[in-house]
Amino acid sequence: MMIKKPFLLFMVLLICSFTLFNSRSEGQSAQISEITDIAVNVVNGTTEIEIKTTAPFTYTLYKQTDPYHIIVDMQNTDPGGFTEKIVVDSAGVLEITPLKDEVMPNVARFEIALTMPADVEPIYTDNSLILAFDNPEIEETETAEVAVFEGKKQEKPVREEVAPGAVETVETAKTVEEPFAQNKKKYVGEKISIDFQDVQLVHVFRLIADISGFNIVVSPAVKGKFSMKLIDVPWDQALEVILRNYGLSKITEGSIIRVAPTSVLAKEEEEIARAKESQEKAGNLVTKVYAINYAAVKDIKKAIDDAKILTKRGFISVDERTSSVIIKDVEKKHADYMNLIHALDQATPQVSIDAKIVEVTNTFAEEFGIRWGMLWEPPDTRMKIGGTGSAGGSGHFNTNPLMVNLPSASGIGKGGEIGLGYITASQVFALDMQLSAMESTGNGKIISNPKITTSDNQQASIMQGKKIPYQTVSQEGTQTQFVDAVLELTVTPHITPEGTIVMNIHAKKNEADLAGAQVLGVPTIDVKEVKTQVLIKDYDTLVIGGIFKNDTAKNLEAVPGFSKIPILGRLFKYEKEVDNTNELLIFITPRIITPVGR
Repeated sequence: MMIKKPFLLFMVLLICSFTLFNSRSEGQSAQISEITDIAVNVVNGTTEIEIKTTAPFTYTLYKQTDPYHIIVDMQNTDPGGFTEKIVVDSAGVLEITPLKDEVMPNVARFEIALTMPADVEPIYTDNSLILAFDNPEIEETETAEVAVFEGKKQEKPVREEVAPGAVETVETAKTVEEPFAQNKKKYVGEKISIDFQDVQLVHVFRLIADISGFNIVVSPAVKGKFSMKLIDVPWDQALEVILRNYGLSKITEGSIIRVAPTSVLAKEEEEIARAKESQEKAGNLVTKVYAINYAAVKDIKKAIDDAKILTKRGFISVDERTSSVIIKDVEKKHADYMNLIHALDQATPQVSIDAKIVEVTNTFAEEFGIRWGMLWEPPDTRMKIGGTGSAGGSGHFNTNPLMVNLPSASGIGKGGEIGLGYITASQVFALDMQLSAMESTGNGKIISNPKITTSDNQQASIMQGKKIPYQTVSQEGTQTQFVDAVLELTVTPHITPEGTIVMNIHAKKNEADLAGAQVLGVPTIDVKEVKTQVLIKDYDTLVIGGIFKNDTAKNLEAVPGFSKIPILGRLFKYEKEVDNTNELLIFITPRIITPVGR
């Protein structure tokens, strides 16, 4: 059978194309890197998250509007054994969560949650990516290995699972940087390679000046020959290595770098200090009195002493009667004292707390828009709040939104738990209208509307109730003592830099249980208490509910004479027991009072 040449040529081309495509595919797949380990280190007060891979890769860093979260994509990279959330909770890093992207299967994506807002700087070097940020909670000299996580395909470490979240991309940043192996300092200079044998040291500094763009001034005391080989090293790192190796130091003044022996620069500093001290000794001492308006004079004196800005001839004292600080020192130092005192002597902002203590019927509470047993979940946050017991009910209330949504009580009229709710500032006017309508219809009453103003971080207390007397018998005789049956509200506000208010709240309701058991005629005290800390906006209202009051009344209607007949008397009388349940609500509205002059 004869095979035609065109068909044979077509088959040869087809086989060659398939072979070429297969080889390209294998080449491309070979370029995919794999993550080998993830480490979190602290280097000179800087937190570094290091991700190592087996091959080179490209990356994209997404800085979101939320400064507590960042997302990094590593292209052509397999996550390896890192497929589950890593909980770090140290060095400013809360957790590292891998996110799976079905659209881009060859991209390893990680979401990193931080414990503080930070400006993260990426550094790529030697098949590894370092995400570095300054950590003010760590000392600059501190260096430590916080945690190292190694990926294992066969045997994965046990970690919590997390669902992928939506990502908002707002900025992409890429930077190249390589840390120095000894002190782990980050260098950003252009990389250079040098190989010198027995050349004058000044020539090396001239080369670095040409590359860096800085003007390097070398002291005449710098002499000697240079022999060193450095390959692909940032110029600023190479400069520091040379300086340390030859006992030199540098001073940067703008675009000028002065290089001199360390002893020469140290001597210059000593001469400057001596000249400054001589000027201070030669100057006339001037005494000035600084009036303190808001701060304690002892605190101002301590701050100046701790700042160590007084000269050796300077002296400071205080006069508490006139609230003044008296400083005696050279004339030019008084400008420093004035600036420091002005910065410290500031009025403390105050918070006005408006509390409404309202007693309402159970029916009106439901009409008012208070519902028990829900998960409070406003559109901009998610928070489950409740008292000290277990709150029943769950879920999100989507239809007919309630003004106040509180956790459930363990049974109305049974002393349930205290719950918390939240009313925004836009609804406060509607709250006042409904409370006025409540009083006019007789569905409740405003027991008290106390207002109190306190300074930032200072406790404010509101108390209302009565004291119940009881007698005690001892060797000294019978004595009458009192126990508090009061509604007490203690609030400690703190104003955040963003203008919100953190309130530490302690609400307590002690009430005599007249219907319960009594000891020597003294009723027991029914105690309901809650302690909590909440973050609330200025002019918004916090609601404390779940404090119930039960009143039991017994009515007897009888026919005189006949009702006392044994057995048959029940036919001539009528007994009725009525239980009334009222709920006590506490509305707390904080308002920030800005000091005059701010």
